[in-house]
Amino acid sequence: MSSVTIQCPHCGREMSVPDDAGKIVCMFCAGPIDVSALLSAPEKEESLPEPIDLEPLLPQELFEPHLSSGNFTADEYPKEYERYLEQFSPALKAFRQNALNDSHTGEQFAALLFQKFQAALLKPNGKRMDSLALRMTITALTVPAILSSGTEESEHAADCFLELWNSTYPKEHLGKATYEQVSGGFRHKLCYITTAVCSSLGRADDCTELNEFRAFRDGWLADTEGGPEKITEYYLFAPIIVRAIDASGHAPEEYRNIWEKWLSPLLQCLRGGRQEECAAGYEKMVRTLEQQWLS
Repeated sequence: MSSVTIQCPHCGREMSVPDDAGKIVCMFCAGPIDVSALLSAPEKEESLPEPIDLEPLLPQELFEPHLSSGNFTADEYPKEYERYLEQFSPALKAFRQNALNDSHTGEQFAALLFQKFQAALLKPNGKRMDSLALRMTITALTVPAILSSGTEESEHAADCFLELWNSTYPKEHLGKATYEQVSGGFRHKLCYITTAVCSSLGRADDCTELNEFRAFRDGWLADTEGGPEKITEYYLFAPIIVRAIDASGHAPEEYRNIWEKWLSPLLQCLRGGRQEECAAGYEKMVRTLEQQWLS
């Protein structure tokens, strides 16, 4: 005769009983137990937790512009990011919990975020707002916050969201970056694209070409209407473009093409005193590179 361990259906306590025992009473609570029926009963499947509704955890403030040329600085950006992450954390935590049991949670979360940002693009009067501040918020706050956990599910959700946005707004692409990558950009107050191009062509960091572009940026462009906003956009998106080019496997060819097609002609504009033409050309270059590399 062998023994088995059973759990009392009344008090939950475990006890060892003969495997051919019939009807007994629990030695702890004296409740009646049919041992043969208990042993033949199918095991209950462990039920999965109910998915958490994410929408109530997403306050409207998350989908409003938070960054501008005034606070996208080395001192203010970390504070803005911490405030944003604190608001976003309940939804991110619930998303990660849902993802444990549903492989499609990343796509669903991305679609929900996209819908809310898309709605935020419309002003109360029905007109579409300038997207730059919202693009900055998404690229420097939302996407880094999603990526902050470092999980595959979070990476997938960020990729799905960016694919939705970039396919819907092909002229207003967003980039993918972590908080560390964005904040690291403030340590290099340079014209990122021109610096990368000149470096690839063997020119020094203090070469004439770079100094001329930097003087144009910090002087003429910074003093024009909308100039600070354009400079801020370059600071945010240019490092992401450069990382994408560097990872492409054919960076030297790409940088030479940028020099010949864009930067060399723009430099001639500067030297000819045609600053407005240079500014328009540089902006067109950045827009073109955003569409090509922020995807």
